[in-house]
Formats: sequence, C-alpha cells, structure tokens
Amino acid sequence: MHNRIAGLERRAAKLEQIRAETRKLSGKLYELALLHDIWQAAKSVQSVRELLDCVLDTCMQMLGAESGSILLFDKDSGELVLGAAKGRLAETLRDVRQKLDEGVAGYVATALQPLFVADIEKDGRFQRRTSGRHTTGSFVSVPLLENDELVGVISFHDKRDGKAFEPQDVKQLLVAARYSASAIVKLSRHELLEEFNRELHARLDGALAKLADTNRELSRLRSYNEGIVRSIPLGLLTFNQSFEITFCNQRGEEIFGTVAGMSLLELDVTEKGRSWSRELAAVIETGDVVRFDSAAFVPASGDRSFVVRSVATPLRDAEGAIVGGVAVVEDITARVRMERMLAASERHAVIGKLAARVAHELNNPLDGIMRFVNLSLALTKDDPRMQTYMQEMRKGLERMAGIVGSLLEFSRNPHRGNRIVQTNDAVNETIASIKYRAEDLHVKIETDLAPNLPMPGCDLTQVLLNLSKNALDAMPDGGTLRFGTALRDGTVIITVADTGAGISPAVMKRLFDPFFTTKERGKGTGLGLAICHDMIEKHRGTIGVESTEGTGTTFTIKLPAS
Repeated sequence: MHNRIAGLERRAAKLEQIRAETRKLSGKLYELALLHDIWQAAKSVQSVRELLDCVLDTCMQMLGAESGSILLFDKDSGELVLGAAKGRLAETLRDVRQKLDEGVAGYVATALQPLFVADIEKDGRFQRRTSGRHTTGSFVSVPLLENDELVGVISFHDKRDGKAFEPQDVKQLLVAARYSASAIVKLSRHELLEEFNRELHARLDGALAKLADTNRELSRLRSYNEGIVRSIPLGLLTFNQSFEITFCNQRGEEIFGTVAGMSLLELDVTEKGRSWSRELAAVIETGDVVRFDSAAFVPASGDRSFVVRSVATPLRDAEGAIVGGVAVVEDITARVRMERMLAASERHAVIGKLAARVAHELNNPLDGIMRFVNLSLALTKDDPRMQTYMQEMRKGLERMAGIVGSLLEFSRNPHRGNRIVQTNDAVNETIASIKYRAEDLHVKIETDLAPNLPMPGCDLTQVLLNLSKNALDAMPDGGTLRFGTALRDGTVIITVADTGAGISPAVMKRLFDPFFTTKERGKGTGLGLAICHDMIEKHRGTIGVESTEGTGTTFTIKLPAS
C-alpha cells in the first residue's frame, strides 16, 4: 500500500513537471509568435511612426490593455518625446515632452528597469491619482533598450477586463520591448540614412545645377572669347617651348595657311639683317619681346607673298614660368602697296609738273624754229639739196612737237578732259579711227557690246585709242582685236583683247611707268599707257591687264556707272 502511494506521488510530480514544461514551452511559443509579429511589422512598414503603431497594436492585443504609449529618448535634448499613443490617453499625450526625472516614464528611463504596479492607490512609491484618466490603478512600463542604451519607454494602462496587470505581462512585454527596441533603432538609422541621402541628393542636385550653370556661363564666355579672337583683324598664334604651333585663329590661317602642329620656325619669314629663328628663341629662353616691323612672308604654296608686322611675347603660367609664346601678326601688304603707290604718285606728280614746264618752255622755241624752217623751204625751192635738208629738219621738229604734246597731255592738260560720250559710242569711234590701219595689217575687229549702258563719267575714246594702237603694234602679221562692254553690279566693264605676241612678266611690272616703252626709238614715247592709267584712276576706276606670251593680251577697264 505504501509503495502504491509513493508511485502515485511520483506520477503526480512527473505530471506537474510536464505541465510546468508545457506552460514554459507555451510561453516560449507565445514569445516566438510575438517576435514574429514584430518582425513582420518591422519588415513591412516604411517609417518609425508606422512601426511604433504596429508595436503598440500588437502589445495592446497581447496584454488586453485599453491604452498605451511609446516615448522615445531624444539624446540632443535629454528628454522623452512622444512617439506614438493609442487608446484613451492618446489625446492627452499629444506633443508631450518629459524630462527623465519626471513621472513614471522618467523613473523607468532613469532606472533602466521595468515597472509593474498592480494598484497605484496601494503603492507608496507614487502619489495618489487626482484625475479620472484611468479606469484602474494598474499599469506596466518597461524601458526600450538596445545594447544597454536607452531607446525609449513603452507603457500600458488599464486592462479591458478591469483586472490588474500580472508579472507574466511584464515578462512578455520585456521580450517585445527588447526586439522592438532593436527594430526601432534599425529603422531610425535607416530613416536617418534616407534623410541623409535625400539631403545629399538635394545638395548634389543643387551642386550639379550650379555646375551646369557655371559650365553654361563658361561655355558662353568661351564662345564670346573665341568670337573676339576670330573677329580681330590680326593673326594670333600660340606656340610651346618647342615652337610647335598650338593655336592659330582664322585671320592667322588666312595669312599663313593651315599651320596647326607645324613649327613656327618653319614659316618663311624674313626681314633684312635679322634672323627669325634666333630672335624667336630669345622669347622662350630670356623672355624677350620680339618685333618685326616689315617682314616678308612667302607661304608654302608660293602663289603670293605678304608683308607682315609681328610681335612675339612669352606665354607664362600661373607661377610665372615661360611655357611658350604668343605671336600677333598683322598683314600690312595692302598698306605697303598703298605707300608705294603713293610714292609713285608723288613721283608722277613731280614728273608731270616737270613735263608741263618743259613742254611750255619748248613750245615757243619749237614754234619759231618751225616757222623759220618753213620760210627756208620757200626760199630754197631751186636748191634740191637744201630742200632735202629742210624736209628732214621739219620731220624732226614735228616729232619733237609730238613729244611735247604727249608731255602736256600726261601733265593733265584739260584740252579733252570734259568730253564724255556713251561707252559703246567711244568704242565705235575708236574702231572708226583704226579701221584702215587694221585692214592694212589684216587684223579682224570683233565686238560684243551690251546695250543701254550708263555714262561712264569720263572720255574713254583716248584711252581706247591708246590701247588699240598698242594692240595693232603687237599684231604686225594679222590677228583679231576684240572690244567688249558689260554692266555688272553698278560697274561699267570694257575689255580690249588682242591675239598678238603678249607681254613678258618683266615688262608687265613696268607697263604703266611713264617713259617706259619696248618700241623702237622714235616710234613711242612710253606715255600712252601711263596716260590711260592716270585717266582711269582719276575717275575712281581701275585698269588691269592679263597676258600670255605668244597668245595675246587683254586689258580690262572698270568704271563706276554715273
């Protein structure tokens, strides 16, 4: 009997142990379910506020509480700040900030220990209630800790069944608080990181926008500066320490051609008594400023030459070290040509004045000698030998008179200057004057005359006669003489072309010089083309010539229509 009782007691103890383990296992399962709910909430929500609401809902459901709140610890202010509240206390706790030495939550936050009160009326640690916010005097409050650091305080008041909270509620709440604190910290850090990223992106966007504005402004300034460099009427070149050309503006390319990548020393620039390469080397080596006031430049093509004025200066970096040079080049070819033309005009003016004076001084003696020669011819009719002598004397005097007349004409004698005829009429008059001589030389005359031409502003007949006579002299064995007229862009254009022997390049250079002639002595004064040139230029026109030896010559006259 005694053994049977002992066996029953052992079975009862074993059963009680199984029940205890079952309750313990149930509690663990409940905790796991609770943690799973919190984990799911932390995974699904997007903000700390949503996570706090989910934690409150889960814990209130677990505890059967009517109201609850979560106060978060603000490290900057050292206060507890409301994170979320639900139930009856939600309105009264709105925007609450609580110091650590105030109230129940402050007590829990300071002690870092949970607080369980079954009935505040019977607990001597707190003052009696003076308000009717709570239906019961029972509440539970635990700290939210992450690695033993305060995150906040979670509190619940008043069970829905009116009963007091139990120690088991505290244990469950501590489990929920531990994992909730971890989730809150992680999500808070995530929010801070996102906020930092947003701020960083905002700053980056602002910096990129500012950079874009700066780039646009730099691009505008670059285009503006490039426009200035392109527009200046001077050639601008930059070169490095090896004299390699690194930049050349548009005007520079018009003068030098395509020179990018070439050596500046390769350019064929010469000035009497000076070395282009040696003086440019001084720009790099000693920082000298080198000037060439009138240097000749011949491009590689060799089709034309320039007269240039250049200044080369050292190019320095921010520290003042010489890294290359800058050359500014001005094309003064037209200016030099104009100066030469001016000098020639001055010489012509002097010659003209001298010719006029000589002509006037010679006219009277020549006239007297001619009269005496004519008288002598009349008095020596019966002496054939004397008649022959006198005839030769008169021919010489007539030739002298012709030279004097040409000199007077070259000095701008106005005896024909005011006669103006229509262009085609001047051509026809010229043809009528040379017609018989052209027939004797077997020269064919052709015309291509444009109708209704305006008046040219000067008498072209004398000019055309001089050109026509020279053309006939160039075709002693026959050929073709062509006259052409046209009107283009307000300019009257007259051409006189022959198929004669042509003009050599050496003669071409002096073609319009006074007293220069290729004719035999006694057959030309060398003033005909000079007179044509002066007369055309006097009326703001130009006269040009193109010729190929053995093929022929073409004179082109251009006059503004009047």
